[in-house]
Amino acid sequence: MKYIGITANKDKDRGLAYTKELIGWLEDCGCVPLVSQEERALTGCGEICDDSKLYKRADLMLVLGGDGTILRTARHAALYGLPVLGINFGTLGYLADVDRADAKTAIKAVLDGSYSVEERMLLEAVHIHNFEERGRYLALNEVYVSNAMSLKLVNLEMSINDSFINVFRADGILVATPTGSTAYNLSAGGPILKPDMRLMTVTSVCPHNLYSRPFVISGEDCVTIKILDGGSMVFSLDGEERVPVQQNDDVRITGSKLSVKIIKTSKRNFYDTLRYKMMGN
Repeated sequence: MKYIGITANKDKDRGLAYTKELIGWLEDCGCVPLVSQEERALTGCGEICDDSKLYKRADLMLVLGGDGTILRTARHAALYGLPVLGINFGTLGYLADVDRADAKTAIKAVLDGSYSVEERMLLEAVHIHNFEERGRYLALNEVYVSNAMSLKLVNLEMSINDSFINVFRADGILVATPTGSTAYNLSAGGPILKPDMRLMTVTSVCPHNLYSRPFVISGEDCVTIKILDGGSMVFSLDGEERVPVQQNDDVRITGSKLSVKIIKTSKRNFYDTLRYKMMGN
């Protein structure tokens, strides 16, 4: 691997001081680091490459930041089948393979071919308005349908594969991948899924119902959520991008044909990572 695309979180790496050091080290290793114009301005090194070309030229994407930075990068990388190596600069860093202190060791292992790749499923959310498709969106963690501006409960009708399930009165409905099962889904009381599985969880968040329980369904199923309320309704993608929806709109969610390729160099398996990241031992 010669061309290394770099995405860094300047809030986590102040002044991109460590990113600059890493770019110089990569150049000494015979690699060509590809950076944005902003990163070049802050570090003074690396080859400038705009987003439209970076993902086409790179052999892998190196992400320096927390889970949010990795999520944003991974969705773009999936479009090009590009593997992602995450270096944790955040707090939990569940998606990152290694922490900052071990970054160079991990990168050297990748350059030497000593790594594996985990395939993580993505969700595809389709917005339907007046029976017409308005847009398609990808999410690695989850799609969440809720009211963006109010703390009031919302009414959402849910069907799976066109079979009516129920009308839920709740803060919202969350559809998560196995990767996202340890994120918001976990906080909302949903089940934890092994990340290499092709499944989805469907969880009503804070439901006004004593008997509401999460679903675990196939990644090939299609969850349709109909918006029954007006107001500031949205569906969010990985807790970042928000798409406004209107009363009687549908949000159709299923497993995407695309996947995210996560590079692994550490020997920790999923259960080790779960214990280390979530339980602190």
